Amino acid sequence: MRRNTSICVATVISLLGAWSGAVAQEGEVSEQLWVDYNPRWTDRSHREIYGDIGFRQEFGDDRWRFVIRPGVRGPVGPFRLAGGVGTFFTANELIADRLEIRPFQGITAIWPNKRVRLQHYVRLEERFVWETDEWTLDASLRGRYRLQVDYSFSGFGSGSDWRVLFHVEGFLTIAGNPGGLEEQRRLGMGVGRNVGSSVRVRADLTYQRVGFRQLEPRDDLILRVRIFQGWLRRLTADDG
Repeated sequence: MRRNTSICVATVISLLGAWSGAVAQEGEVSEQLWVDYNPRWTDRSHREIYGDIGFRQEFGDDRWRFVIRPGVRGPVGPFRLAGGVGTFFTANELIADRLEIRPFQGITAIWPNKRVRLQHYVRLEERFVWETDEWTLDASLRGRYRLQVDYSFSGFGSGSDWRVLFHVEGFLTIAGNPGGLEEQRRLGMGVGRNVGSSVRVRADLTYQRVGFRQLEPRDDLILRVRIFQGWLRRLTADDG
């Protein structure tokens, strides 16, 4: 089992490296680092208060973004309903800083729910974006759909389960003016590991296509490092 685990993890890491090289060769790409801390508090009925606190930096650029996004979610029949609000502050060197407030509502369905899992997540977001020089407001309504496939297997010891993930996500502006940055699609893969029963560490490599006002679309290559921590129950794949 230890040898199989090592081969599987090494294969995913090799795929991540090869894929990042292939994307970078296609043209000018913005390389970014995202770091998130994701706490979870869960009651005995599996209702959760959760969220993420993150920092995002573009390499070779003084632009950075700070994110805080609390939410609540819980089971309703075979689904999980979620809602919350995100705050995004982007500091720029050459243009005005941006503040975005983003309430959201989402629904998750998982089937099958075994070692190989297929997760569907649909989210609706209201976006309110201000540029801090004149505080002009752009408001829009956006839909998102993410399909994630993950496979779990045993690690090198008790409580050290590994997961490999593949995910694709699309974005659609339904109404209004999104303002500056507008994500269009994402494609990614990653690997995660439980550390005991309450902490998981995960690393993703994601390709993202974004638009920015009337300019040509831009490609992003994102390394995202995430730490999940749960209280009152063991972390599950629903936690990210």
